[in-house]
Amino acid sequence: MLNNMDIPHPLHPARDDNDDEPPRQLQQRVYRPRINFNPTSDFVFNERFRVRRTVFEEILGEIGEELEPDTNRSQSLSARQQILLTLHWLGNGAQLHVTADAHGVGKSTMERTRRKVIETINRRLFPTKVKFPNDMGEIVEKFHNIAGMPSVVGCVDGTLINIDAPSLNEPQYVDRHGKHSVTCMVVCGPDREFYFVSSRWPGSVHDARVLRRSNLFADMEAGWRPFPNGIILGDSAYPLKTWLMTPVHQNENDPAIIRFNQSHKSTRSVVENAIGILKEKFPCLNHLRVDPTYACEIVKCCVTLCNLSKELENPELPLPAAPLDLLPLDPEDEGPQLAQDRQLAQDRLQQILQHFQ
Repeated sequence: MLNNMDIPHPLHPARDDNDDEPPRQLQQRVYRPRINFNPTSDFVFNERFRVRRTVFEEILGEIGEELEPDTNRSQSLSARQQILLTLHWLGNGAQLHVTADAHGVGKSTMERTRRKVIETINRRLFPTKVKFPNDMGEIVEKFHNIAGMPSVVGCVDGTLINIDAPSLNEPQYVDRHGKHSVTCMVVCGPDREFYFVSSRWPGSVHDARVLRRSNLFADMEAGWRPFPNGIILGDSAYPLKTWLMTPVHQNENDPAIIRFNQSHKSTRSVVENAIGILKEKFPCLNHLRVDPTYACEIVKCCVTLCNLSKELENPELPLPAAPLDLLPLDPEDEGPQLAQDRQLAQDRLQQILQHFQ
């Protein structure tokens, strides 16, 4: 009779005592030497991380406690290191492993850190830094001082953020240039600060449709205004509304219309400059090698950091505006607009044109 201990298990066959194997050795984890995260030169700091030290310290004070590791391991990244690592990637646009190697961390660590910091900035800082200010009277006055346009509360424009071809719904992300991108719509103020951003739409979606699907459009159509009788300036791709003024292409020889169009162009140029500054400050936005959903989060993070820099730094040197890329009017806007709405928009336009008589 066989002993149960002598019956070989089907999943664990009997081992020949003569077939000796060397014992396994646990591989020791290799830690890369950390590279200096905090250069002493203010110029080098600003060049590498795209923000001044005062801005970085503000970010660290706002979200640092949440980012601190909950482990006592000496090799874990501190909140300071995590934020600087993310800022460096946002500010150079390099591939992930390039920034990781430059700081002595692994690619997977770099990816986890980047996602954690961007998510925290968007959750903690975006709602308070990207919004219409409380003192809109001062904003209207600043806009008026640019070229005499009255009652302006913001300027709207769209831009394309190139991305890698997504695995889902790939054709929808092919824009008018034949590249894969997401469409980003922004509203900015006279000092090139951002009041609103929507970046969740594929590159094939028209700028006017992005606006029409936004919360801002719903609020303005419902009668909300950040300032009484306030208007937003947009290019010819957008529909004319009582709160949205576009260039006039009828009776262009009329002196009042000429002055209106000139003032409209000069005033609305601030949003083109703002987009140019945003992409210059954070070169990663020239091409994001991430999925569309994450690309939208990165755009929100960059806009938040740009506003925070405006709030704490001196005004930046003027940068070239983003290249003009005018769109035709969205065909969807030509029909559904009710005749009454169209007439109200024309009446509002005539009121503003009287200012230029």
